[in-house]
Amino acid sequence: MLKPSLPTTIDSRQAADQGRILGGDIMLLKLERLSGYLVDSDGAVNVSMTFGVDEERIRYVKGCANATVRMLCQRCLEPVTLELEAEINLGIVADDEAAKQLPRHYDPYIVNEPRQDLYQLVEEELVLTLPLIAQHQDCVVKTEYGEAAEPSGDNDRKNPFNVLAQFKANKH
Repeated sequence: MLKPSLPTTIDSRQAADQGRILGGDIMLLKLERLSGYLVDSDGAVNVSMTFGVDEERIRYVKGCANATVRMLCQRCLEPVTLELEAEINLGIVADDEAAKQLPRHYDPYIVNEPRQDLYQLVEEELVLTLPLIAQHQDCVVKTEYGEAAEPSGDNDRKNPFNVLAQFKANKH
């Protein structure tokens, strides 16, 4: 059962100042870039986020995004089901200079417009968790297709090279 959907956009600075907590689901269909890596766009991403201000007066967004997706196995070319889990730990900053000043435990989230696309933020974090090569844990590569051919019963046919073998035998 799906939880309520998250708002599409949010003012991250205001949400951090208010200490907002968000949770809900985003349909995979709405995450076009992520869906491009997948076999299908069935399902949803479960998201929980907390906005706030830490003791160093840095605005942040923390949380997680979980999804079950199907990608194409690069060994057998069959769909493989994967569990994606993105940990979100971002420091909200205004520009690149402020991003350089962030403590190491935060990744920068540069916010230079009044409202930000929350779906895009979640999508970027999930794309970063995708495996470089999707494959089954116990994937067996199929090297032959179809049934093996039965040897034909035409062994009684004359070999056209038997004549040459006789010439060679008579020469010695």
